[in-house]
Amino acid sequence: MPAASLALGLTVVLLATGNGQSQQAVTNSKQSHFWLDCSCLHLSERNATQWGRLAINASHSLGAKNNCLMIFIAGMDDELVAFQLEQLQLRAGCLDSVDIFPYLREPVIENATLAADTFCQHSRERSATPIYSAGRLLGLRLRFQQPPTDLASWNLTLNASYRFLKRENFRTDGRLVPHSFCDFYFFASLSGEEANMGQGYFHSPQFPAHYPAHIKCAYKFIGRPDTHVEILFEELQLPPVVSGGCQLDALTLFDAESAHMNSVIDVICSSRPTRRLVSTGPDLLLEFNASSNRTAKGFRGKYKFVSNDLGVPNASVPPPAVLEAASVVVKQEKLQQEQASAAKENSLMSDVELSKPGRSFEQCKQTFDSRVNKSGIFDSNQLLLAKHALGGVVIGGSRVLQCRYEFEAQAPERVQIRFHDFNVPTEHENSTGCQPGDALHVVTELRGRYETQELLCGAFLPKPLMSSGQQLHLQFVGKYPPTMTNKVQYYGFRAEYRFLTNFGIMSGIQKEGCSFVYNSSERISGLFHSPNFPGYYLENVVCNYYFYGASDERVVLHFTYFDIEGIGSCDHQTASDYIEFSNFMSTDRKFSRYCGKLPDFEMRSDGRFFRVTLHSNDRFVAIGFRALYTFETVSVNNSITDLRDNASMQSFVSTASTQPVANVNKLIACILCTYKAYQSYV
Repeated sequence: MPAASLALGLTVVLLATGNGQSQQAVTNSKQSHFWLDCSCLHLSERNATQWGRLAINASHSLGAKNNCLMIFIAGMDDELVAFQLEQLQLRAGCLDSVDIFPYLREPVIENATLAADTFCQHSRERSATPIYSAGRLLGLRLRFQQPPTDLASWNLTLNASYRFLKRENFRTDGRLVPHSFCDFYFFASLSGEEANMGQGYFHSPQFPAHYPAHIKCAYKFIGRPDTHVEILFEELQLPPVVSGGCQLDALTLFDAESAHMNSVIDVICSSRPTRRLVSTGPDLLLEFNASSNRTAKGFRGKYKFVSNDLGVPNASVPPPAVLEAASVVVKQEKLQQEQASAAKENSLMSDVELSKPGRSFEQCKQTFDSRVNKSGIFDSNQLLLAKHALGGVVIGGSRVLQCRYEFEAQAPERVQIRFHDFNVPTEHENSTGCQPGDALHVVTELRGRYETQELLCGAFLPKPLMSSGQQLHLQFVGKYPPTMTNKVQYYGFRAEYRFLTNFGIMSGIQKEGCSFVYNSSERISGLFHSPNFPGYYLENVVCNYYFYGASDERVVLHFTYFDIEGIGSCDHQTASDYIEFSNFMSTDRKFSRYCGKLPDFEMRSDGRFFRVTLHSNDRFVAIGFRALYTFETVSVNNSITDLRDNASMQSFVSTASTQPVANVNKLIACILCTYKAYQSYV
């Protein structure tokens, strides 16, 4: 009995100690919403005539917290940051990397924050073009994998300069249209002298930083009846044009207040020698359409209202390429009329028949075989330019465009489609519904017929597609000219196909089938996700993710996205897909199955090994998951590790350098109580 009482008292003490450690560990785990808890450096050196200096080498990086260093360059609220990279030397094999974040609103870089530029396995001298921030902050993140302990063997160099610029120098001198993002009016002065009717500058959104993707801006210049408008582009930088024409990001100038094709002055989609653009009348409209996913610095222009008494310069005649781009609609209509007059009577089919995916496609059918090419680009442009568009069927004044794309893989390959540009009109504005006669069909073959599995439309990029077997068929059914229900001027799609054996999972070392190994000796942190993420994962698949750490390491998984088809207990009775967690190769009774849509959460291993397995059936699928893995070093003598067999489902391991201990007074009181109980018993 005395021994039992003494054991009870000691047990209470141990539980108090362990509970304090768990609470501290839970508090620390809440900080894992960031990519890593990095060492930080803040710069704000100011000089009106010279650039500030930034120099990082191995001596600064050695000993950085979690092998990560964040640098924040902060200006005043009315300033921007210009960052000039002068010299960069990194280790080969992507052991060192630099991420640049020019769009920060506060000095925080979360794991979901996307970098505008990333340098890895790279050596370069001075960059010709500075990187500009969109606001007062610009951030850098340096990450080091397996940093050397000997500084002499770590050739790390980052030399850069920075400067703060006044935001007012890039202000557009126009009147912003209420409730619009980038529509401006510019009015000539009513009381100014003839030599100064009004002048100023206009810029692309966020200039000098890159403008956002998928925007449309209008700059309207309204003059007096006796004036004309002159425009001069001082800077102009748009994404390079891959092929002829201006189908994506472009500037269109109209010799009028509103957009009419017969009043086009110029269409600009690439940098040209600086020249002056002049209107013949008092008004001019400049439309900027950014339809591509790639963006650039944009433009800075100067405008001026000039009195006609001073002479109206002869507007330069647009080059042939501009005239062709401006009159493409007129040309297409003429060709359509010619083709329609020569068409046979039986070529006209009903709208219902044309929307059926099972129609014959002798005129336009493209087959992509993995034995020929493992990857490539395909798009709908050939339908707009080639004979298929001209020889199609006319319904309601629009010519029907149709083409099938067939992908043939070789086992064990699968086909993945990733879209680079996409815009097919929906049923009507602010709608997400698709029209079968104007959409991209994902089709499957059933009993010799093709049936639509999914319709894709809208102005946003569809999620990646992946075949469940060795075949994937797409069918595009469209109309020209299209009836647009949004402001994006690009019509059609542009996509990349790849024949893969890794299920679209780019991290880890792939073993047999859908099994991937992550070893701390290779990399201490990174991302892993479900097949085809952020598209739907596959049916009837079992994917294993194995994590192997050193003897003094534990695996920490932070899930930033989780959506697995399923409900309730995630078992076979509910036909649910699920995620299984385990500290062993076999089932771990500590963990239940996970499914459904869950907020961010964290998992920690009890030992050096951890397994994550995705099980899917043939019913329904969802987006899947994305998570950050990290191998954390822990003390071998950690008391939490000693008691891990009795830990809860999420057994937290504290990484604090000093562990909390029980209050000394409580310890003494507990011992005295135990001693008194022993005396009363005797």
